[in-house]
Order: sequence, then structure tokens, then C-alpha cells
Amino acid sequence: MLLHISSGEKYPISFLALQPYDIEDQMHDWEKGFDWSVYFGQRGIEVYKMVVRGNDVIQGAIALECKEDHVWVHLIESVPSERKEFDLIGEHLMSFACKRSMELDFEGAVAFQSKKKQRLMQYYVDVIGASHISGGLMVIDEPVAEHLVMLYLS
Repeated sequence: MLLHISSGEKYPISFLALQPYDIEDQMHDWEKGFDWSVYFGQRGIEVYKMVVRGNDVIQGAIALECKEDHVWVHLIESVPSERKEFDLIGEHLMSFACKRSMELDFEGAVAFQSKKKQRLMQYYVDVIGASHISGGLMVIDEPVAEHLVMLYLS
């Protein structure tokens, strides 16, 4: 459940396949350095958008790849801060990656390369529970994945 920033109300979410028209219609003002279109049609890569149920406004998006024994997060992003109405978007997106890992029998194992911004890496360690291996490489193991899924997607 996403937390509405101004009212404190909680809203249920859904993860749906991100479509090319979503990028044009709703994501044109998102981070300019991220090209979501490169993930469409690539073997083994799944691209999702997160919306509040009953509303088609994209709150976040994630591109995942099924590797040999884990899910690799290629790209994760939330709606730009000037339009942000909800809190806990990143937590829900990472929890979804963990859930997909569990569904694929990878025991929740997730890995990703963090932008080398100290504040962001610290967020992944302190809030998400990821471990920093080196050079921005982050991993989430089974106990953390189970906790995230239980906390944000149950």
C-alpha cells in the first residue's frame, strides 16, 4: 500500500507491463538519462509500471532481467519529485523485484548497480536492507527479500 504524502491514507497498488506509449504519455519528463525503450523486446527482460489500483498514473517503473540465479534490476525510477504524491515508491518497486525473484525460484535474490551517489547507496543499505558489495554493486538476499515482500506487498 502506497502512503499518500498529504493525507496519510494508504492506497493499494498494481504492477502492470510498461508499454511504449506509457513512456510518451506519462514519462517524458522523468530522468532524461534513462531510456526505458531499450528494454522492450529484449529476451529475459521484464518492464513494469506501478500504479495505484483504479488509476493509470504511473508512480514508478522497473526493468528486471532473469539471470541464472537471481533477478538483476537494470533500471528503477519513481515519478519526478515535483509530481510525487505518494511515499514508499522505491520500497514497493524493490519489493516487487524480490517477489519476482521468489516466483522464479531464486529465493528472493536480487542484484543491481546503484548510482554511485553516497546518499542513494546509503538508502539502499539502511532502508531497503541491501548489502553493498563494492563499486556500487548491491545485493538483496533471501531474509531481506522475504521481509520486504511481507512489509510492502502483503
